[in-house]
Amino acid sequence: MVDAHDKSKLANNANRSVLSLTSPAKLNIISSAWSRCPEKVTKKPLKRATSLNSNQGRTSIYARPKISVATPPMLRRNSSFFKDDERPSSSSQQLEGEESHTDRFIPMLQGNSQNKVDPLALQEELPPPNASPTTHLRAQTKLVFKQTVAEACGLDMNQKILQYMPQPPVSSFRRQSFSMKRRTHYNYQQLQQQQQAPELMKLRKINTNPERILDAPGFQDDFYLNLLSWSAKNVLAIALETALYLWNGSSGDVTTLVDYETTMITSVVWSDDDCHISIGKDDGNTEIWDVETMSLVRTMRSGLGVRIGSQSWLETLVATGSRSGEIQINDVRIRQHVVSTWDEHSGEVCGLSYKSDGLQLASGGNDNTVMIWDTRVSMPQWVKRSHQAAVKAISWCPYVGNLLATGGGQTDKSIHFWNTTTGAKVSSISTGSQVSSLHWGQSYSSNGAMNKEIVATGGNPGNAVSVYNYETKFKVAEIVQAHESRICCSQLSPDGTTVATVGGDENLKFYKVFEPRRRARRTKAAAQDVMSLFGRSSSTLDEEHLVVPDEDGEDNTASAKRRTSEFLIR
Repeated sequence: MVDAHDKSKLANNANRSVLSLTSPAKLNIISSAWSRCPEKVTKKPLKRATSLNSNQGRTSIYARPKISVATPPMLRRNSSFFKDDERPSSSSQQLEGEESHTDRFIPMLQGNSQNKVDPLALQEELPPPNASPTTHLRAQTKLVFKQTVAEACGLDMNQKILQYMPQPPVSSFRRQSFSMKRRTHYNYQQLQQQQQAPELMKLRKINTNPERILDAPGFQDDFYLNLLSWSAKNVLAIALETALYLWNGSSGDVTTLVDYETTMITSVVWSDDDCHISIGKDDGNTEIWDVETMSLVRTMRSGLGVRIGSQSWLETLVATGSRSGEIQINDVRIRQHVVSTWDEHSGEVCGLSYKSDGLQLASGGNDNTVMIWDTRVSMPQWVKRSHQAAVKAISWCPYVGNLLATGGGQTDKSIHFWNTTTGAKVSSISTGSQVSSLHWGQSYSSNGAMNKEIVATGGNPGNAVSVYNYETKFKVAEIVQAHESRICCSQLSPDGTTVATVGGDENLKFYKVFEPRRRARRTKAAAQDVMSLFGRSSSTLDEEHLVVPDEDGEDNTASAKRRTSEFLIR
C-alpha cells in the first residue's frame, strides 16, 4: 500500500519533471510597468482509478497524480494608450467566461473601426485648393520648420526609426571639383546637402489693381472659344462678335481690321512672323489677313461646316480645331492647303498648341481628353484622360522642352503637368476653380535664383488670377475677383510680365504678374576662362560672337532680332 505521504511526494516530483514551452522557467523576468494579474486557479476533483494487483488478488484504490501545464503569467496594461481597448465590446463579452492563453502579448483593436490608426491621419492636412496664399505659406512654413528641427537634431525625416544594421561611416575624402581659375575644393556631400535644403517660400507682392481697363462690348462669353491673341510686336487682337479689333500696346491706337456683319468670329491667332493673323469663323472657314497692308490674303475652307474654335501656327503651317473634333493641318503656301486631317477627339477641339521645335502638337477637347501628337505621323503619341472636364488651357514650358501644362474646366478644376517624352504625369495642382488659360512666367529670389511659376485664369467661384510656384505647387500670389464674371481668355505680353484678361463682363484688363526675364551677363573675362579650358588663347576669341545684353535685356546683335515674314502665301 502507498501511504498518503508517498502519494504527495510522487505528485510533486511529477510536476517538477514537466517543462512547458509557455512556462517562464529558466527565464529572467524583469519587473517593469507591466504587473502580474492574479492567476486564476481552477481546482478540479481528482479522479479515482482502480487497478488490479494479480499477485495479491485484491483491488487497490489510489489517486493518480494529475500533471497540469504551468499557466503563464497574465500581463496588465497600465499605459493610457490601451485604455480604449478596455472598453467592453460585443466580442469581449462573448469571451468573458472563457480562458485564453498565449505565448506573447499582441495588442488587438476592438471591432470599432474608429479605434484603428489611420496612417493618412498622421499627415499634415493640406490647405484647400481655393485657400489664400497666406494659408499656403503657413502650411509650407510648418513643414519647413519641422524639417529644419529634424536636421538640427541630426535626424532624417525620411529615415526609418528601426534599421537592421547601422549605415557605414561617410568618407571624409575631399575631391577636387572641375574648376577654373581661383576655384577651391568642395566636399560633394556637403554641396549636395546645401542644394537639397528647403527654402522658405515667400509670397510675392503684385498689384491687384489692373494697369489698364478697356471696354470690350459684344464679347462672347463662351468658354470653348479663343478670341484673344497678342503678337510679339505688341499688337493685341480681340474679336467682338463679328468684328476683329487691333490694339497697339505702344501707342494705344485701336484699329478695326474686318467686320463680317453676319458671321461670328470663333478664334484668332497671330502667325509666327507677326505679320499675318488667321481668323476662324462660325461657318468653318479660316481667313488669313496681312496686318501691314490690311488686306485679305486667302481663305481656307475646311469643308466641315462647323466653327473653328482653336488654332496654332508653326511657320507656314496652321493647325485648326473644329467643333466636330477634327484637327486639320493646313499649309498656307499651296492651293490644296489641307495636308492632313486627324480625327481622334469625340468632342470639340478647344485647345491647340505647337511645341517650339514643331515635333509635337498638344490638343485638348470637350471630351475631357488631352492628346499629344507626333507631327510626323497622323496618330496621337499619348492620350491622357486624367481631366474630368473640357481641356482648353494648354501651355508648353519655355524652360523645359518636354514639359506641358493642361487645365480642366468647371468640374475638374485642376492643372496637370506632363512629360511629353515618356507620357507620364509629373504632378498636379488643384485650383478650386475653372481653368481657362495657363501661362508660364518667372520671379527671382534675393540671391538671384529664378523661380519657375505659372499663372492660371479661372472662372467660378473666384474669377481669379492665381500664380503658382512650379517647384512647390503652392500659390504665391492671387488677384481675387479680377472680373465680375468668369475669365474666358487671356494672353501674355511679349515681354512676359503682363497678362491681358477678358471675361463675360465685357472688360479687357491688364495685370502685371511676372518680373522681366533676366539674362546672364557674360563678360569677356569669363569667356576667356572658358576658352582656356580647351587650350585656346584669348586672342582666338571672336568678340562678334559674344552676345552681351543691353540694359533693357535685349541682344545687341542682328541675329537676335525676330525675323520678318519669309514665306509667300498664294
